[in-house]
Amino acid sequence: MPQSQQLSEFVAATNFQDLPPPVVDTARVLLLDNLAAGFAGASQPWTAMVGQMARDQAQDGACTVFGQPWRLPPSYAALVNGTAISAFEVDHAYVEGSAHPSAAVFPAVLAIAERDGASGASLLLAMALGYEVLCRVGRAATRAVEDIRGFHGPGTNAAFGAAAGVSKLLGLPATEVNHALGIAGSHGAGLLEFAREGAMTKRLHVGRGSQMGLESALLAARGFTGPTAVLEGEHGFLRVYSPSPRPELLTEGLGTTWVFRDTTVKAYPCHISFHAVIEGIMRLRREHGVDAKGVERVKVAGGPWMMERRHADRAPATVLGGQYSLPFSLAVALARGMDDPAVFDPGVLADPVVRELARTVELEADGTRFVRNPGMPAAEITLTRAGHTHTLVVTDWKGAPSDPCTFADISDKFRRYAGGAATRAQIEEIVASVARLEEVRDVRPLAALLAGARQA
Repeated sequence: MPQSQQLSEFVAATNFQDLPPPVVDTARVLLLDNLAAGFAGASQPWTAMVGQMARDQAQDGACTVFGQPWRLPPSYAALVNGTAISAFEVDHAYVEGSAHPSAAVFPAVLAIAERDGASGASLLLAMALGYEVLCRVGRAATRAVEDIRGFHGPGTNAAFGAAAGVSKLLGLPATEVNHALGIAGSHGAGLLEFAREGAMTKRLHVGRGSQMGLESALLAARGFTGPTAVLEGEHGFLRVYSPSPRPELLTEGLGTTWVFRDTTVKAYPCHISFHAVIEGIMRLRREHGVDAKGVERVKVAGGPWMMERRHADRAPATVLGGQYSLPFSLAVALARGMDDPAVFDPGVLADPVVRELARTVELEADGTRFVRNPGMPAAEITLTRAGHTHTLVVTDWKGAPSDPCTFADISDKFRRYAGGAATRAQIEEIVASVARLEEVRDVRPLAALLAGARQA
């Protein structure tokens, strides 16, 4: 049986009772992380632009939008909420396959679950299946889609995960799931050119994929067809988008190995490629009281992936440009700390201390000493301050696959990230609801809480 059809059979046949407890636990952690990212991104200007555009096109829907008193139909809710989740570089990612299931799958399945009053168990199941399909597609396409071809990987594959998750909520049979994936395959998009100038299109890519995947499932439910070998076919997704596809990875260990459990949770509002470096700076702040005062020299020797030109802008003109820049993000962490994502505000771009630090950070690419594997050395930081030199080899951070977040960890992150958008009572009610989500009969009350403090 072709791999696209095998994935479709897997989605259609898997029930909540088939999910191993660790898979449910991972899905719960990632769901709450999505809510943290959505609240953090809801107030960003690019999210507001997409939200206003959506309201101009469609009003009076059934679905909640992060931080807003108004509602939208499912398709537009997926677009706006997907943009919010990916709006501030805090959404989790499946790094091996260049996929962001966070803003791709969750907004789509949340919209349909809220519209239909689905149970919490149904939402968790749809999310887990959508994540699994998307991560497998990204892994089979390999990072060459992004690293060689120049597409923004998460934008190209997002619709597949949303289509799979929504298909499950709609109860589609395998043939219609297959068509939903086939339709979704015609919606892959996203160019890396945004990184050159920090353009807003990056914020939109995955939310648009979420919207397109949702609509693909709705079309399939009405009898609309798509190519049944959309992934592995001669002119299918893998061969068109990737110069080195591995279609066998689509189904390897399917149902026994849940690859989405290796999704990486972000600890800081910047690009994931250099999170280990930011973790090192934060350790120096916590353990040695190091900050920007009196810094004489900062050098980072690290893997080539974090030294790419798109991560080396020392004087970014936009917030996204700063979040994509290793020297600039390092300078922000050193000068301001980065536990609170609000420190990465537009004003930081003109902060003279940050700008001077970013200008002087030394970068050295070393692919021999440093590798891109969890738990292995990723970089070495050398920092001299007031005549004293600190040297620190960094590997991972809380949220990396080698050091995954517990529900308690992600609850702490959620409280910090949602604090400016929701009341304390709303925050605690959300945490409690997610903690027992499989017992919730109707997710609509939980979804309504995402409107935040404006609805208090």
